[in-house]
Amino acid sequence: MASYFIINGHFIKNPTSFKKERYNVTNLQRLADASMAGDLIAQKRKFYFTYDAIKSSDLQNILDAIWESGTIFFPFAYMENGEWKVVEVYVGNIPSELHLGNQNHNWVWKNVTFNLIER
Repeated sequence: MASYFIINGHFIKNPTSFKKERYNVTNLQRLADASMAGDLIAQKRKFYFTYDAIKSSDLQNILDAIWESGTIFFPFAYMENGEWKVVEVYVGNIPSELHLGNQNHNWVWKNVTFNLIER
């Protein structure tokens, strides 16, 4: 299966689930008459990745791209509606649980989640 996600030049394993959130950055405030006023500063996106289970080597590839890279901001490319889109992002938390996978003593990471936030 082809990967639909490239983080900092690394093709990564397709997640179990992927969610994209769109939000407005504003400076809204309440006025004395209780009405709202403000400006739209920017429109941003946040990308959520979930892996129910992932091999250590696949997780390491992701960590090499987002954690071990030594940079705060990096490119993220993803396929949406048949076309590639690229955005500059940074990473949030990366929780995971280590689990012994089978009798061959292969370790697997479970419940790995992380999000990429548009700069």
